[in-house]
Amino acid sequence: MNAEQQKRVLVVDDDPIIRRLLVWTLERYALSVDEAGDGMEALALIKQHQYGVIVLDLLMPVLDGFGVLTALDGPSLAAPPVVLVITGADRRDTDHLDPQRIHGIVRKPFDPEDLASIVVACAEIRSRNAFGTMAIATVIAGSPLLALLNRFS
Repeated sequence: MNAEQQKRVLVVDDDPIIRRLLVWTLERYALSVDEAGDGMEALALIKQHQYGVIVLDLLMPVLDGFGVLTALDGPSLAAPPVVLVITGADRRDTDHLDPQRIHGIVRKPFDPEDLASIVVACAEIRSRNAFGTMAIATVIAGSPLLALLNRFS
């Protein structure tokens, strides 16, 4: 994966206002951002492009975030780090998810800058990690990101 692909982010959320806010915030960090309104759109984009990070809402119509994560486990799709955006999900909903895949969890309502910090950290760490498959870490919004970056420098 080249440097341009590592800075390409896919934002998947069924709420157009949240999606636009995330795209606008992430683009301010010099990231290239694509957007999808549901899981089916997301999978179509993932098949066309390589992403450094995916920002994924769990609760969506058509195909939810759990369905997208299941599809990403298949051999035909590249598996970038995922930052989950969750609403109304409690810890039991996310405990069973693969920590190799989930690199951040942000609960709605969230500060867009907190989420952007996590996404930027994931992209930066991934660019430093030659293997691209090692788990970065699971971070919860508000946790110190500097320690996360230093851990993998």
